[in-house]
Amino acid sequence: MKKLFLTMLIALVSMSTMAQDHKWGAGLNLLYGTKINNIGFGVKGQYYATEAVRVEANAALFMKNDSFKKDDEKVGMKMWDANVVGHYLIPVASDKAFVYPLVGVGLTNWVQSAFKTSTRFTINAGAGFQFNVAEDFAINVEAKYQIVKDYGQGVFGIGAVYMF
Repeated sequence: MKKLFLTMLIALVSMSTMAQDHKWGAGLNLLYGTKINNIGFGVKGQYYATEAVRVEANAALFMKNDSFKKDDEKVGMKMWDANVVGHYLIPVASDKAFVYPLVGVGLTNWVQSAFKTSTRFTINAGAGFQFNVAEDFAINVEAKYQIVKDYGQGVFGIGAVYMF
């Protein structure tokens, strides 16, 4: 799992050799997952391929839920995920506000104990809204659905990103 995340991160970083004059971004997310029924914290890295097209690599850790139901039984469960998603930024009302659809793929890992884990591939689809507070700082809200075997969930988040 760590190798896949490292590979995604290296692919994102290696894009800098293609276009040095495009913007990058790095930020943090506060999330809520509907299946895990708890909050999560995430990091993200963004690459602006064009003014409208952005690729984002992100990872999140969701806190443990001691009353998670699995097979009609309450168990303690926590999870993490790593994703690569694409955004298409559509300006609304000004050059500071954008809506965007998002689509991507990722990996989730649901941990009941050190010996009971479930790792699954995921497909992400959703939408977001970004507001550029300053030339190099933006805030966003996002809603997406993660299609995952046995663990599909909605994920809602707020975030902030520094662009350079």
